[in-house]
Amino acid sequence: MSGDAILRGSAEFSTCGQHRYRLDRWWSDEPRALVCMRNPSTAGADKNDPTICRLRALLQGRPGIGGFTVVNADDRIATDPRDLDVWLAGQDVTTMKVMRQANLVRLLPLAKAAPVRIVAWGNLLAPGLHADRVIAALSLGGAHPLHAFALTGDGAPIHPLARGRSRVPLGMPLIEWRPAVARPTAPATEQEEG
Repeated sequence: MSGDAILRGSAEFSTCGQHRYRLDRWWSDEPRALVCMRNPSTAGADKNDPTICRLRALLQGRPGIGGFTVVNADDRIATDPRDLDVWLAGQDVTTMKVMRQANLVRLLPLAKAAPVRIVAWGNLLAPGLHADRVIAALSLGGAHPLHAFALTGDGAPIHPLARGRSRVPLGMPLIEWRPAVARPTAPATEQEEG
């Protein structure tokens, strides 16, 4: 498919505008890949950023993919992941659990509908219960594989904007990704425990 195809888009934000639940870009009626990163940017329905532009370059032209839906492990908008960490540290545990559970509930139908599920959070999503539950939701409890554009030296799924020797060449096939250490997880629809 030509890089000149018309790119359409949509985005879903919270009423306060501080959380982005999903962002979609599509160029055909074929199914959309699901891409999960760590934190959303300010990109919206009509506004792209470097990550969205790079995702289009990496995904457009792949057979069976007509676009992509971007979701995030945490839905709070933060153009710098350190800002997200500061914000999360200031939240009470109950609020954070409710917010993260709601995000997992939104991920499930998107993961079910996607022809391919791509993880791309680099080294930014720390291993632990939250990461395990995000992985379980995206893979539908391990029933479907997760893919990555490439891996960091530590085996994490590389971010689309990786630079230098880590930059993902256009046209490179996706690779199957598995977390370094698999831990049992509760189903994504259960409430998080203390």
